[in-house]
Amino acid sequence: MENQHQSSADLRFEEIDRSQNILLPVDIEELIGADHAARNIWDFVGRLKLDGFMEGVKATEGHGGRDAIHPRLLVSIWIYAITRGVHSAREIARQMKHEPGLQWLSGLRVINHHTLSDFRSRNGAGLQELFEQVLGLLHMERLITLERVTQDGTKIRAHVNKKTFSRESKIRAHLKLAQEQLEYLDRQASQEQSTRKQKAARVRAARDRSVRLEEALEEIQRLQRDKKHERDKPVQASTTDADAQFMRTSDHGLAPSLNVQLSVDGAHGFIVDVAVVKQASDSAQLLPAVERLRERFGHYPASVLADGDYTHSETVLAMAERNIDFYGSWRAGRGPGERGRRAYGRKPDYDASRFGYDPGRNEMICPEGKKLAHRAVRHPRPGATVHVFSAQPEDCRDCPARPQCCPKTPIEKHGRWASITLRAPAVEQFHHKMQTDPAKQIYRRRSQLAEFPNLWLKEKLKFRRFSGRGCLRAQAEAVLNALTFNLQRLFKIRPALAV
Repeated sequence: MENQHQSSADLRFEEIDRSQNILLPVDIEELIGADHAARNIWDFVGRLKLDGFMEGVKATEGHGGRDAIHPRLLVSIWIYAITRGVHSAREIARQMKHEPGLQWLSGLRVINHHTLSDFRSRNGAGLQELFEQVLGLLHMERLITLERVTQDGTKIRAHVNKKTFSRESKIRAHLKLAQEQLEYLDRQASQEQSTRKQKAARVRAARDRSVRLEEALEEIQRLQRDKKHERDKPVQASTTDADAQFMRTSDHGLAPSLNVQLSVDGAHGFIVDVAVVKQASDSAQLLPAVERLRERFGHYPASVLADGDYTHSETVLAMAERNIDFYGSWRAGRGPGERGRRAYGRKPDYDASRFGYDPGRNEMICPEGKKLAHRAVRHPRPGATVHVFSAQPEDCRDCPARPQCCPKTPIEKHGRWASITLRAPAVEQFHHKMQTDPAKQIYRRRSQLAEFPNLWLKEKLKFRRFSGRGCLRAQAEAVLNALTFNLQRLFKIRPALAV
């Protein structure tokens, strides 16, 4: 009864002292479990050849200086960090102080973010070789067959601000100022009292800016040459990353980006090729991709699936030449053999598709029975031949159907004219194949195979923006993310290979 009448002021509780320093024993092996992802990555990377990363190592036995960090550790740290959606070297360095997987990998050591960043940006060739080693292992295990390959592209935002884009005149003005500043710094380097390191840093920064401006000017000139119409909007380039281009992104925005091309094997969904290009269009990217696959694996894929951005006459003809069974979504303006529509104000009954065509006599016949003679042949693109026909002026001048057929066509030199587009046999065969149910069923698998890796890279691995500038550094980042994706797929399909 006496305890029940005690006031709260008389109660005593343990106090928390956060100002004290405590040294606790740490068993590093107990930080993570036996099946933790960091262990699997460390063991797997240890089975790969890392010779491509050894060229820049300067620490040798018998000489002074601190020991270099082994590439196995740096590769494992990057792959493990990407599986957690971390792409910033600074963030990795911060998490190494508390994240168990990173602590286990580094043995409780915190690696400087400069070391991590430089390793990724300067070892593009080594990462590419590592990526190909894994592909070779997967191919040997029959997890990659190249029986069916899909091609797709995704836009990843570049590490650049929109405000850095300028036109040619402004870039030339900035370049002139940068060159003058560089000359001034070279003259003043011997007169200033600052340290040699500070002088070199200023000169290096000025020289780097001058190089970036020259690259932007070259990109402006390339874009000017590639313009389709003189009246197009004046071209611009970024003064910090000349390779970045404004592209439509997956969120329907318009942002400076780079185009990441992925080739995916249909057997188990592994990425078999990755390339970063600065062209926004995918139309010219399929042939280089299949050539890289042939160089890597020794043969072309048996069949290739691609969407309408890749599907055109040039691609169809190239696939046929390489004996590749190609499936795509035809987006041509007119199907093979369809008549051109060249008359204005016509009625539907007198559309060019209503005209007959006699291939033996190479002439067309209008709905009124009048013959249109052959006038010209055009080759607008590979695999397509356009034959142009026109009627005699007297045939159309007094024709009662002229108001419905060609009311706005002047009848001085010729009457109604029309055209027919004849496709190459390979294009015709492709068009007819894609009308069949088996081909349609095969093509329906394209989105599942091709777009899943894109979604995984962006949503699971958080690969939505490049950390480095330029296609070369972007290629290293893309390869590292593709390698991480393949290892995650491998550990899920064949866990035994991870050990």
